[in-house]
Amino acid sequence: MKTIIKPLWSYDVQKTEQWLTDQAKEGYHLAQLHRFKRRFTFEKGNPKDVTYRIGYDKIKPATLSNTMRNDGWEKVTQSGKWYVIANEKPQAEVTTSTSRDAIIKRNNYIFYAFMAILIYITGAMLVNIALFSTVFIASDGNVEVVESPLWIITYTGSALSTAFYFFMIYSVWKIKKTNKALSQENQTTYSSQHTLEKKNLTKAEEKQLKRDGLIIKRRKYGWMYSPDKLEKWLEQHAAEGNRLHRVSKLGTTFYFRKGEPQYVKYSADYQNLSNDSYFEIHRQAGWKDIFSSKGAIQKWTIWSKEYEEGETPPALYSDKTHKLKQAKKVAFSYTVIFLPMVLMYMFIASINIGFLFRKEEAWTLHDTNTIMFFICILVFGTFITKTWMYYFRLRRA
Repeated sequence: MKTIIKPLWSYDVQKTEQWLTDQAKEGYHLAQLHRFKRRFTFEKGNPKDVTYRIGYDKIKPATLSNTMRNDGWEKVTQSGKWYVIANEKPQAEVTTSTSRDAIIKRNNYIFYAFMAILIYITGAMLVNIALFSTVFIASDGNVEVVESPLWIITYTGSALSTAFYFFMIYSVWKIKKTNKALSQENQTTYSSQHTLEKKNLTKAEEKQLKRDGLIIKRRKYGWMYSPDKLEKWLEQHAAEGNRLHRVSKLGTTFYFRKGEPQYVKYSADYQNLSNDSYFEIHRQAGWKDIFSSKGAIQKWTIWSKEYEEGETPPALYSDKTHKLKQAKKVAFSYTVIFLPMVLMYMFIASINIGFLFRKEEAWTLHDTNTIMFFICILVFGTFITKTWMYYFRLRRA
């Protein structure tokens, strides 16, 4: 029997599964997993070719379906919501596997938490740099540096903070990479066919259509703060014969292909956590995803579906209250993102504003920084206001 500790094994479950398989080939078979201690315990036995899969399930203890049991899967161990199953059949003969959706969802929660911390720490660093620059300029470079009496604690804390900051950067990168691999593992034939349908025009063909005036380009900035207005705008274009062809990667440029007027329902859907199952459900219902944002914080998808004149416009969700719940989620999400920045900039601006009116010398970089803080307050405050206006519009409706 041997015990191995792997601190970050859950960041890459596919690599951990392959590692467990390699251990089995050497005669060490998994006996127990301890999620808190990050510890794997192995029993010595005969070398075997075993396929392992790691699953995550809120239901404890996790149970295997009859289909998976008949396919040769057996549960080896479970610790909390994590469990490990094994199959001694040749890998080519294995036809079933565990769903990756729960792991992707869990990873996304960690991803967003680390991203939020990174944003706030980075923002705080920039604020401190701005404050130091302001003081440095205001004092004409005469800054006195006082050595800390507890320099060991100061430097140790700085080193630990720096290490933690880079650890979060690594975690964000690793989790994003892992989720991409797990999502590709979940892809279906239908999704592949749908992707091919979306790419039915080559770049050369698209450029030619632009020259002929058959494809027009329109820009729409900040639509995610008022998605209902975007939907009406797109539907109006479709009614005029301008069918949405594609959206740029940044989501700010819309390309329309000229044709016959059509009745098309558009829906801009916000999801904090989304996976292939989310897309598959809507695609099977006849909806086409025109655009999906690639950002880490905001996950917007623009869906479209045609309908005939006189028909009731289709709805992405049958629940009438879903749109209102989504609007509330949008307002809260962007408030959490932008409000701390607004408060920080207001604090800095309040400190600088008095100095701005008291001084008698010419315009300086310090004055420019103060004006920029007020611009940032206005911009980020507008974002927050527009999202709540979107929510109250739907609430009144």
